[in-house]
Amino acid sequence: MIKGIGNDIIQIERIGRMLESASAKRFIERVLTPAERKLAEERKARLAEFVAGRFAVKEAVVKALGCGIGAIVGFQDMEITPDELGKPHCMLSDACVARLGLTEGFRVHVSISHSEGLAAAFAVVEN
Repeated sequence: MIKGIGNDIIQIERIGRMLESASAKRFIERVLTPAERKLAEERKARLAEFVAGRFAVKEAVVKALGCGIGAIVGFQDMEITPDELGKPHCMLSDACVARLGLTEGFRVHVSISHSEGLAAAFAVVEN
């Protein structure tokens, strides 16, 4: 059963400006998990696109969960990594799952798309 859906879209240029600012390192550490930061390092040439995609998908996930980014679910509670075929896969931290009261067997499906100037994401939470 579908519990929620969410989507988000962000200008890649906006994230690019953040990555050029003095607070870039702090922003990346706030938004990306250590595993995501490792993936980002591998994509240096398209860093803004990568970070924008992860930011958008995390916003889409919290919308699908019905809570927004904040006390219940933070950026570090969600990790988006590619599976063996490159499809983005969303993992929620155990603490986050407990705070949300999700039951065993829930799934979070995500999709990330990029155009020349935009990153968009869609999420579905099912149980």
